[in-house]
Amino acid sequence: MESESFYGVTLSEKEPIAQFDVPEIPEEYIVHSHKLIIKQISLGPEAKSGEFNVVQAETNVHDDGEKKTVKIPIAVLKVGETRSLRPNVEFPNGSVTFKLVQGTGPVYVCGKAEMNLGEYDDGQMYEEYSDDEDDSELELDDDCSPQTNGKSIKKK
Repeated sequence: MESESFYGVTLSEKEPIAQFDVPEIPEEYIVHSHKLIIKQISLGPEAKSGEFNVVQAETNVHDDGEKKTVKIPIAVLKVGETRSLRPNVEFPNGSVTFKLVQGTGPVYVCGKAEMNLGEYDDGQMYEEYSDDEDDSELELDDDCSPQTNGKSIKKK
């Protein structure tokens, strides 16, 4: 079962931090994948002229079996130059903190949260689909010509 939902937050001088957490899932379901996709980041109409507004994302990543926190700017906005971005940034399987690290905003961050749920684990799902066919043998057609990437090959 797949599920999508809208995600949106406003970052400002008064509220510079917003947290996205993976929602609670009923025990009978197993989360196969979950991700937050940021589709648009934009300045509000009351943003100050000449002021840079920098949005930072903070999330945890696994590197060589070690859990690390990564902080990276995902948007730099300025009235008269860049009022809106469409970054299409994905944050898989975890929480994300958005922070207005420079500027007074308001900055609007919006996107969608996608979740793929199942009622059984991946091992059971793999067994269900792999019992019927054996993909170890591939049949090749000896009569087919090789791919030429649009170039013609002259035979002599």
